Amino acid sequence: AELDYAALVLSGPDEQAGRRGRLFPGSSHDPVAAEYRRRAESVASLPLPGHAVPPRRSAGSFDHRFDAAARADIPSDGTWHTVTVGEIPVGLRTEYLCVPSVEPTVYATLVLSNATDQALLAGPVEVTVDDDFLLTASLPTLAPGGVRRVGLGPAEGIRVTRRTNLRESTAGLRNNVTVLDHSVHVELANQLARPVTVEVRELVPVSAEADVRIEERADWTTPDESAGSETHAPGTRLWRVALPAGGTAALDGGYEIRIPAGKALVGGNRRS
Repeated sequence: AELDYAALVLSGPDEQAGRRGRLFPGSSHDPVAAEYRRRAESVASLPLPGHAVPPRRSAGSFDHRFDAAARADIPSDGTWHTVTVGEIPVGLRTEYLCVPSVEPTVYATLVLSNATDQALLAGPVEVTVDDDFLLTASLPTLAPGGVRRVGLGPAEGIRVTRRTNLRESTAGLRNNVTVLDHSVHVELANQLARPVTVEVRELVPVSAEADVRIEERADWTTPDESAGSETHAPGTRLWRVALPAGGTAALDGGYEIRIPAGKALVGGNRRS
């Protein structure tokens, strides 16, 4: 019974000298012990503060020690209290993202990088711009050396438009190849008073058929998956454009899908 640690009860100050302050097997019918246990376990049922995430869920198997800068007194009043444990410097930079094939909106994001040997757990982060409070967002777990992105919402001062064109033709000695030529034209306009860098994302088809070829013609790049900060869908392509204040840019690209004449794309060839 002494190995059943969950059932052990700490003897109170009113016990005999030989038992006071020591753990002994308690009776499950002891109303006093049951009440104290209920109070202790009730802490786990408190709702978490906004944007707070238990480390077991946000970081999985996680083992890290945080050394507090100083002692702190925490009231035992059954509510949450914020206590400063320490400060961890992180790198910050603002990036703008858009996927115009899905939505003609540019979104502002905050890229955080942790170059220290300390982990930064998931929780609320307050974002300010020029000393003005912007919003409270959810900070993901930032392991030592990690890089993560936090969304800040639409950037109203940056505009994006996208136009596509599809031409279908045949090729080959006997016109036995169907060529689906997709052209993509993207325009960006920066109406902000500062220069920005915008990442434009496109999606190129990926074929599992050996006789179906995808030929690209654009200066976009393939995402660097080795960075480990973000997972991209197969066929993702990126443009990174530096726009001065009040500047514009035009991006042109495209790809050809070459399939045998006897085959067709699922859902039909005539699609943008």
